[in-house]
Amino acid sequence: MRIVFRPHIDGTKNIPTTGPCIIAANHLSFSDHVFIALAVKRPVTFIGKAERLTGKGVKGRLAACFFRAIGLVPVERDGGHGGVAALQLAERVLGEGKIFGIHPEGTRTHDGRLYRARTGVGYLALLTGAPVIPCGLIGTEKVQPPGTLMFRPHRFRLRFGAPMDFSEHRGRSGEARLRRQVADQVMHEIAVLSGQEYVDMYATKAKALATVSE
Repeated sequence: MRIVFRPHIDGTKNIPTTGPCIIAANHLSFSDHVFIALAVKRPVTFIGKAERLTGKGVKGRLAACFFRAIGLVPVERDGGHGGVAALQLAERVLGEGKIFGIHPEGTRTHDGRLYRARTGVGYLALLTGAPVIPCGLIGTEKVQPPGTLMFRPHRFRLRFGAPMDFSEHRGRSGEARLRRQVADQVMHEIAVLSGQEYVDMYATKAKALATVSE
C-alpha cells in the first residue's frame, strides 16, 4: 500500500496502543476498510457483507482469505437480525479489548458529501465506554472508483483525530436522544478531518432521491 499508493497517514498516535476503541470513518470507496486496516498497527475488525467470504472458485476463495486476513467479519445485511448481530459482534470485539471499525453512514457516499450517521456508533460508545477515534479518508474514491474492482495508483490520505471520550455516559445506550447526540458529534469530527460538505440526511435516502431525479 505504501509503495504503490504513497498515502499520507496522519494521527496514528491517537490510536490507543492497548484496550478497546472504535475507529469511525467516512466511506468513499469499497476498499476504505482495507486501507484503514493496513494503516493501523493493531488489528482492526470490520463487518462486511457475508457474500464476500463465501465466494466460489479460486478467485472467490482467495478473496475470502484476504478479507479474513484484514479482519473482515461476515454478517448478513438484512436490516433486521443482521443489524442486531452486527452490534452484538462489535460489543464482543470491544469487550475483548480490540479495535472495531465502523462507517457510521452505513453505505458509501454517492456524490462525495458526508451524510448523517446511523446511531450504531453512539450505541457502542455508550454501551462499552470505548473511546471513538474519528477518521477522515480523502481521495480513496480515486484509488477505486465506485462500481470498479481495479485499483488505480493514486495518492490518498488518512487522518485520525483525537479520541472522543463518552465514558461518563456509559450504560446509557438505551437513550435514543443521547445515541443521536454522540453520533452527530462523531460525524462533526469526521467532517473536519475529511473536509467534506455535511448533509443532514441518510445516505440511503439521498441515493434514492438522486436515482428518482435521474
